[in-house]
Amino acid sequence: MNHPPISSVLFDLDDTLLDRTAGFESFCRELYHTSGAMSDTHSEGEAVELMLDWDSKGMGSREEFFKNILGLWPGVFRDLQQAMQVFIESYPRLLVLDPQTRALLEDLQDADIPTGIVTNGGTIMQSNKIRESGLEGLVGAIVISEEAGVAKPDPRIFEKALSQIHASPASTLFVGDNPEADILGARDMGMPTAWLRNGQEWHFEQGKPDYVFDHAYEIREIVLP
Repeated sequence: MNHPPISSVLFDLDDTLLDRTAGFESFCRELYHTSGAMSDTHSEGEAVELMLDWDSKGMGSREEFFKNILGLWPGVFRDLQQAMQVFIESYPRLLVLDPQTRALLEDLQDADIPTGIVTNGGTIMQSNKIRESGLEGLVGAIVISEEAGVAKPDPRIFEKALSQIHASPASTLFVGDNPEADILGARDMGMPTAWLRNGQEWHFEQGKPDYVFDHAYEIREIVLP
């Protein structure tokens, strides 16, 4: 598909602008070191491996994740409600915005190129991630699925973001790591797409991304030549 020159950019959040995987592993390691119950039965490596397996790269149920922790290590949290509260409060501060990604967003601002974030997830958690990482002031629009009432790949969530930055699909690059929610969803909207492969291969026959990168900041070469 031929697209006009890119004049605006929309980004996914987790494992696109922020390294969710590294942040979650940091949360697990911090939990281990603040809990004697875990170290009584497992080494740090064993405990972290278990927790990452339960997390299923963010696809698992958060409630089930903490039920597993409470079942194996009673006393780590008082109850499920406290576990969820600790996660909401502490996990976002462990997500670090890569300096090169920050520089890209700042340069896009300086070049008057509108930007936004389109993310699936809960409003409180995603808002906390954006605020704690310093992303809040670096993009012009933030659309979170819970708040919007619609999630990627539904075209309506992309439409909301495009409307907020006053951009057209054909000239707006969408950058994301999820093949179905991000890339195919944006492609169906008529947007050019940049896929962050994160070590994966493309396995979808419905269409391919226009660009493939390993890091969000690499889109600089096509947006700010």
